[in-house]
Amino acid sequence: MKSYCLFLVSALFASSEAFVLPSASSITTTQLSAQTSSSRAEFLRDVAATSIASVIVSLPGVATADDAEDLAMPTAEEQKAQDEAALQEKLRRKAELQKQARRPMGYSDSMEAEKRKQQSLKKTKEEKRNALCEELGRGC
Repeated sequence: MKSYCLFLVSALFASSEAFVLPSASSITTTQLSAQTSSSRAEFLRDVAATSIASVIVSLPGVATADDAEDLAMPTAEEQKAQDEAALQEKLRRKAELQKQARRPMGYSDSMEAEKRKQQSLKKTKEEKRNALCEELGRGC
């Protein structure tokens, strides 16, 4: 963005006298050749500046460190820690389910387990509202 602004400022303040015809009608040949060569030099300088500026503007922007942290892939250690945590949770849940399957359930145990399950599935008012908005396809 800074390079784009720099380009615009240089374009506004650059002198492009290479395209302007001399205003005086009585110009000698040496003056005309001197003006032509300086006009050519100015023209070439302007062309070089414009092409360099266009290359700079066309380059992809460099992300700041704050932006890069949000989008960065996790490192190998972080990924390994996440995988281990997911595996531990999976094993804990599996052990819990196996434990429940081993012991016979009576009616009261079954009712208590079902109430716990219902409590864990109960949503808050805000969660219900967000779920409804998502189902309806609205951006509430």
